[in-house]
Amino acid sequence: MLSVSLAANLSAQPVVTGTIAGTITDPDGHAVPRILVQAANVATKVVYRATASARGEYSIPQLPAGTYQLTTPVLTPGFRLFVRDDLQITPGQTVKLDIRLEEGIALNTLGDGRDFFAARAALARPAPPTGVAPRMQDGRPDFSGYWAADGASSDLGVPEFEDWAVALSRKRLADDLKDLPQARCLPTGIVYYVTNGTAQRVVQTPGLLVMFSESQLPRQIFLDGRSHPSDPNPTWWGHSVGRWEGDTLVVDSIGFNDKTWLDLNGHPHSEMLRIVERYRRPDLGHLELDITVEDSGALKKPWIIKRTYNLDPKEDIMESVCTENEKDAQHVFSK
Repeated sequence: MLSVSLAANLSAQPVVTGTIAGTITDPDGHAVPRILVQAANVATKVVYRATASARGEYSIPQLPAGTYQLTTPVLTPGFRLFVRDDLQITPGQTVKLDIRLEEGIALNTLGDGRDFFAARAALARPAPPTGVAPRMQDGRPDFSGYWAADGASSDLGVPEFEDWAVALSRKRLADDLKDLPQARCLPTGIVYYVTNGTAQRVVQTPGLLVMFSESQLPRQIFLDGRSHPSDPNPTWWGHSVGRWEGDTLVVDSIGFNDKTWLDLNGHPHSEMLRIVERYRRPDLGHLELDITVEDSGALKKPWIIKRTYNLDPKEDIMESVCTENEKDAQHVFSK
């Protein structure tokens, strides 16, 4: 009798949550699969996520009543960030919101458009090798190798930017990212590398770790016990020092200029930027990275990013000189 009464009471409970659902398509109306969609409650800052199906369908259920910002934080040259502000959710309501993504920085240019990015995404990379992670002569893990983000996992987190940084990001997106440092043969920055999934080659010695990426300056991480300069000269890559916590390499970086972007959506940072990276190599074929981005000038709170890279022993960094035969900059313009 008690169980029957309890069931009756549960069934009588009012519905207090709602749902956002719809489909995601490209500018031509074709379904876009596996796109992340997230709804952030404006009052509580709690973020709810879903990933579009193979048919581009998404659903974010169990949303407490309130006002939400819905975004698709697309970090690919193929599409532009989608943002819908002031989305009202009431109890028991399902809000139907179909998303048609806009052209990204590539503008679907022949040879560099959506077909190219779809083909690249579909290109099967070899499975990472299996085995025990190698070690240096001093017993520390050896992170050397070519590390690719394609096919690996990532959690790009949910950054909370100051209002001025949000406004600048939207202006840059409206201007078709015409001032993207990479498009002007300038360094792109550490956080941009991580959010954009850039492949890197790592070369490690007992006192120095160096990272290489195509068309970029090499990055130095000092492992010889030195400290940061007391008053570092602001640079594109900043000043990076590493220390070991067991088998985890903790890299602390400061001393940045404010010229790089944090992602392909044009989010800026200030010279107060500080980056702490934690690298682990659990086995031969995988490199794990947890990165904390702090910037009291541009971020309301630390931004946490997690990414896994796969070892690809058959790949290497190609020589790429951005300014060689460069003919694009003169044609870059805003709307």
